[in-house]
Amino acid sequence: MMKRLLRLSLAVLLLLALVPAAGADVIWEPQNSFYETHRDQCEYVGRGYYANGREGFITLWEAPEGDRFTAQYENGQELTLYYRYRDWGCLSRWEDGREVSGWVPLSDLVLVYDHISFAEEYDIRPYAGEFAGYAGGAQSVHFYEYPGAPEVKYTWALDDPSWDVLDRLTGAGGESSYISSVFVDEEGLTWGYVSYLFGRLNGWFCLDRPDGTDFPLRDITQPELIAAQTPVPPAAAYLPWLLVAGVVLVTGGLLFWFYGRRRSRTDA
Repeated sequence: MMKRLLRLSLAVLLLLALVPAAGADVIWEPQNSFYETHRDQCEYVGRGYYANGREGFITLWEAPEGDRFTAQYENGQELTLYYRYRDWGCLSRWEDGREVSGWVPLSDLVLVYDHISFAEEYDIRPYAGEFAGYAGGAQSVHFYEYPGAPEVKYTWALDDPSWDVLDRLTGAGGESSYISSVFVDEEGLTWGYVSYLFGRLNGWFCLDRPDGTDFPLRDITQPELIAAQTPVPPAAAYLPWLLVAGVVLVTGGLLFWFYGRRRSRTDA
């Protein structure tokens, strides 16, 4: 019995050793019935968009071309579009501790300028060890959405030896650097792009001044948005109440007719 148990345990350990380690990142999926039934037809996007509806707001629907809405947002509200289905996008966010998801026409959205937009617009070249010999005294590394972005996206401290962030960026210890691309800006500063660092990052940092925060802002072209207006629930939202009201009115009319007729017979 003990031998069989030992053999079984060894077999399980062997199988576990053959299974590749799961990545830290798992693509998030919305709790949406339409998405669940059309998952194979949906394309992952994972980028930020501004609400920009023609009426001054956007309406999220339970499904494309559906008749039940889930939320509304004024123009200018920044939201994350996770999946695309034909000409519709699925937006999701957390509100009051619960997930709010819904579909909106892509024509009602404007893309937020991000690291992908930057890479499509500027000359980016592969990393060639530009940060390998860094020996500066920075205490942290500030990552930006793109070189010249208005605010820091993420900060990694360099004084925590348990993470070895600097080694992973310089490529020390025989390990390849996590920097995949570089860009030289108009000031002559070199920036490095890191897509992954203990989790999905997609950020740029200045190789010359890793902890810098006073870089010139980049002038980007962002389409003008339609003026925001207070959302007005769609007519479909009133349909259940109209149906209830209709039933009440019809029922009241029938009761009035029935009792009125009985009263007329009684009086006669």
